[in-house]
Amino acid sequence: MDFTMQELYKGVGEEGQKKLKNKTVTIIGLGGIGSTVLQILARNGVNLRIIDRGRILEKDLPRQTLFRLDDVTKFKAKQAKKILEELNNEINVKVFHEDLNKDNLFLIESDLIVDLTNNLDISILINKFALEKRIPYIFANFAGDKGHLLIVDRAQSKKKGPCVDCIKDRLKFESLDDIGVYSPITHMMAALVANAVFKNLLDIGNITKLLSVDIMKTEIRHCTVERDKKCEVCLGK
Repeated sequence: MDFTMQELYKGVGEEGQKKLKNKTVTIIGLGGIGSTVLQILARNGVNLRIIDRGRILEKDLPRQTLFRLDDVTKFKAKQAKKILEELNNEINVKVFHEDLNKDNLFLIESDLIVDLTNNLDISILINKFALEKRIPYIFANFAGDKGHLLIVDRAQSKKKGPCVDCIKDRLKFESLDDIGVYSPITHMMAALVANAVFKNLLDIGNITKLLSVDIMKTEIRHCTVERDKKCEVCLGK
């Protein structure tokens, strides 16, 4: 893969690109955001660990851009590996065709964890594990035409900012089954997540505020959210 254009960009350069190629990122959830984030990372040389047990459904294809009609009914993780290795045969892609739970959280150990499950209960488990292991953690979710993004990295943020558990009530959305999805929100969120991944891996630094997106209003807001001083999950982390 030729990375000349990204290496020309002074924010990355040749050394930055080498750093990206030596990093491994775990992506949990291959939904609307995850399937697009995977492509961006793979095309830019990042090694991947993928966790998802679901199958590809035709109703999801408008926003899950990694897959095609011929992929319908196949397992997401296994098909993603095949496609990504065709996009860039220089990266290492490991897949785990299973649901994440408290007993297999060890699977997500890597340089960076990206939680795109759209399931707050699972996110709280991931959040706790990431803090305990001191692994940078990026959370994103969406519904309808809105999305959230939160970066939890105690080293990079100098122990500032909340964790997912601190502000879980602010991160809730109505069910996708109830309000549906406006497809562009997933692509917007994917770009924001990929940007956060690159900045973290390159040690450029990320904000500790909650990013709130309303794509119908073409609005991206940085919301100041305080760390819960009584949060048992991130206390002292």
